[in-house]
Amino acid sequence: MAVLVGALAAGCYNDFDTPAPRKIYSDTDMTALGLEHVTIKEVKDYFGPISGTGTNYDWETTQTVKFGDLTPEEQDKSKFPGLRGWPAAANYYIRGKVISSDRQGNIYKSLHIYDGTAAIELKLYNGLYLDYYLDLNTMESQWVYVRLDGLYLGNYRMMLSIGDAPSDSNNAGGKHRFYANSNLDNPNIAKLSVFPGDRVKLEESDILDVDASNYQTALGEQALGRLVRFNNIKVRYAGVPNQDQVVNPVMKNGGFDSSFPTWVVTDSGSPQNAPWYYWAYNINNVRLYGSVLISYNDATTYLSDPGVYSVRTSGYSQFAMKPIPKDGAVGTVLGIYAIYSRESSFTGGSSDQAQYQISVSRLEDLDFKAEDLLTEAEADELARWAYKNGYADYDPFNPPVKNDPMGGMEGGE
Repeated sequence: MAVLVGALAAGCYNDFDTPAPRKIYSDTDMTALGLEHVTIKEVKDYFGPISGTGTNYDWETTQTVKFGDLTPEEQDKSKFPGLRGWPAAANYYIRGKVISSDRQGNIYKSLHIYDGTAAIELKLYNGLYLDYYLDLNTMESQWVYVRLDGLYLGNYRMMLSIGDAPSDSNNAGGKHRFYANSNLDNPNIAKLSVFPGDRVKLEESDILDVDASNYQTALGEQALGRLVRFNNIKVRYAGVPNQDQVVNPVMKNGGFDSSFPTWVVTDSGSPQNAPWYYWAYNINNVRLYGSVLISYNDATTYLSDPGVYSVRTSGYSQFAMKPIPKDGAVGTVLGIYAIYSRESSFTGGSSDQAQYQISVSRLEDLDFKAEDLLTEAEADELARWAYKNGYADYDPFNPPVKNDPMGGMEGGE
């Protein structure tokens, strides 16, 4: 750590009147720190299979790998039974291209990187777009280097990420939750482990293209965390009225009904669903996420089956109150591919409580024809019609909920 701090001080010296440019790091700098490169895939492979590990009910079912040696307290299995060390990783670093941005407010305190072998989420701080560059119009990105020593590789509901130590707390609904790692919220601390590199082009191979012909083979565990382009995919309302006020069959998450489009009350103790026809909810300082179902698989009624995905959008995003596409509209969606699961083994069906989710960086990545979007009047009328006809327990324009400061980005948790 002393060597690293010294190198950073030498590389980042600033004079108040003549500020120096921010240092750009390279493999040479990592070698000078005595570090060895490993791929993101090697890091994820060390964790092992993620199928069946997505419970996070307690510390026993919360799986974490620390890069480096465990402290004496961390070695106490009565306190952290799901934590193990990887001593050799204290000398490793990974690098990857930036594939997500929080500029439009939909992705929160997360930076996703991809190195050609796999992708991973870095759990950091807010305003990451100011430090790590991505322009999906020009396909210009930036290399990011991560010194692994002292960080934690954690699994939350089958999604792996790299961050700070495990943590537990009460969520907005007052329920206790366990997290395999936490955010490096302090930028000054985070920048001792995460370094900006040169600008770089995103190649076509850096984006995984899927369509109706290949989604079943392309979107396995190895694709989680990647930037995926879903081509010619259909919006599918389920369990709620479409623009013609026809109610499509409900989708199920395990044995539970899930209606889409939906907004979810995340601070009421138990999540509640109500039809909502904007990308997310932001009225009178109440901000709730939205879920819009898109699908290649019209036959299934289970969210865990291949070909069914939910676009998750934060109430804090700049495009929260933009109307969604009409039922049956076909377009292209570009976003980070993820899963939110309790016990999934990628089998799907009635016993599998899982949702495959997409987080987009920009409104522009929800590419549908203008004529296929609901107008604001149509979106409002559908929400009011659903309430009046018993599809919601309360009026979505006057919801009996408090403000959720976190934006409800994790499946109602």
